[in-house]
Amino acid sequence: MAERVVSDLGAVPVAEVVVNKSYTFYGRSGTGKTTFAATFPGPILLLDASDQGTDSISDQDHVFVKKIDSWDDFELAYWYLMQHPDEYATVVIDTVSQVQNFALIKVLEDKGKDSDNAGEWGVMSKRDWGQVASLMKEYITRYRDLPVETIFIAQDRTFNIDDEADPETMIEPEIGPQLIPSVCKHLNAAVHVIGNTFIRTRYEQKKVRVKKGNKTQVKVKEQEVIEFCLRVGPNPVYITKVRKPKTVKLPSVIVDPSYGDLQAIIKGEV
Repeated sequence: MAERVVSDLGAVPVAEVVVNKSYTFYGRSGTGKTTFAATFPGPILLLDASDQGTDSISDQDHVFVKKIDSWDDFELAYWYLMQHPDEYATVVIDTVSQVQNFALIKVLEDKGKDSDNAGEWGVMSKRDWGQVASLMKEYITRYRDLPVETIFIAQDRTFNIDDEADPETMIEPEIGPQLIPSVCKHLNAAVHVIGNTFIRTRYEQKKVRVKKGNKTQVKVKEQEVIEFCLRVGPNPVYITKVRKPKTVKLPSVIVDPSYGDLQAIIKGEV
């Protein structure tokens, strides 16, 4: 067989490779997940899966909302994005936990089963759960591979807790996205960044001038400060992850996080 002559392989420096990133942000309701997602590049398509979490970003005119009320809606949104790849810069799935509930309902209804109590003990067979997991994994990957920044928002869940387990052999609990374990594992492996949102309170002292008669006194008052935070650094309990060069050191927490903050940290610019 004659040798093929290749004049240029077309390889480029790794620093020039542009890859759209994917993210998972999970936490309790009201901890700033949707607000943080709205700082990503626009236009943003927010797939609102019935959690009604858009009040906090109602003033963001670069965010467009599509209500997702069923698994069919979720699939339809994906195929629209496939056919219109340049319409949005960021897609937010809010929440993937609720999308999983739609997958439960679809699997049961496709089998002619009652879906009113989908997910409750005894309603789903092992095979049913396997089909739910298969659906979720397929579409997590599909959305992840879209030519946009993709954000999966989830509620949080504590894994590995067993009140009857032997304390000597019990696996330490960990907190991650509220999904069935196999789907959670798939999502965690699929995305570039996993962060946990939470709120913390700190107190700072502030000097206040108080006037009494003709005299002015300086008093120190304690003031409460509420901070919206994102865990990104390694943590023994909360699942976190950032794909980055080995030389980049991550902070454990970002306060009032934004897209710009996160990208600067990933690139080692801060």
